Amino acid sequence: METQKIEIVHATHPLNQELFRLMATPQHLIKSGRSAVQVMCSTCSTARPKLQTCQRCKSVWYCSKECQRKQWPQHKTYCTPATRSKGILKLVESLSVNAAVSVMLQVCAVLDLGLLNDEKKEVGFKVPFMIRVDIGIEPTEVANFVKLCFTDEPVPETVEGLVQVNRFISHVPGRFGHAPLTLTRDKLWRTEREKANNNGKSGEPLGLLEFVSDSEISLTMPCRIDACAQKFAKYAQPFTTISAFTGIQTQKPLTVGNSMEFINLHIRADKQNQLKLRTEMTESDKAIVRGVTDKSVTKDAVRALRGKMARETLYADMLMP
Repeated sequence: METQKIEIVHATHPLNQELFRLMATPQHLIKSGRSAVQVMCSTCSTARPKLQTCQRCKSVWYCSKECQRKQWPQHKTYCTPATRSKGILKLVESLSVNAAVSVMLQVCAVLDLGLLNDEKKEVGFKVPFMIRVDIGIEPTEVANFVKLCFTDEPVPETVEGLVQVNRFISHVPGRFGHAPLTLTRDKLWRTEREKANNNGKSGEPLGLLEFVSDSEISLTMPCRIDACAQKFAKYAQPFTTISAFTGIQTQKPLTVGNSMEFINLHIRADKQNQLKLRTEMTESDKAIVRGVTDKSVTKDAVRALRGKMARETLYADMLMP
């Protein structure tokens, strides 16, 4: 392979950290929020703060050995070894309790599902909606991303990574050719819908949010669209970006893609890991980045990253083969 020389100039606007501090969820709220998260038994749906986890994949939970044995014939068909000690649970917990990220994902749902036009209040009220969010881990340093993606130049053995939102997909189960919810998910939605109705949230749409990483295993949780997110989507104020080189301001419309970019830039601006969304990259994480420029790689996680790179400004000058 011919040696490729790439020069990287990376700059950060002086207002970057000030804006981050204004919007960032305080670390003590991230920690307390994660502690309050309950996981659900994959067999009987019992919810508790702590359950036994599958020691191989770290991504399913059981309230008893009996429940684990009961589900094992099904689970063993897709159980794969986790590449990080606690799976993706802690990272997903940090995402889900982050106020800025949560609101923007809700805005994405409003826009993608057309909830502002749902005058009959069906979706999220009478029928559930389903959201899939594909997340990935990228190097915190752009230089390491470029090395992995475009060159054969080695990177350090230990590479710090950060969570990024690569893809957002939504649908209404049972409609337009989509499969209905599984019995477990349908029970979860109905239970959470009833809770919301009884707690004064009957006017807020509620569905399910599925986080997917580089595996066949996902984490699903309730997703209620609060009044703040609905108002944000309704008035659709554009995002304003400022070039660190020229100072030129550019406005981007409020779209699902631009909302994801906002989330990703917000996470990237966190230099001290206040949001608890930084983690050491695994070899699997690095392989996904390397696979971007190999057209023969059709892995879902790689295709999601390619889509992100085609969409976001950070990668605008990175020439794809």
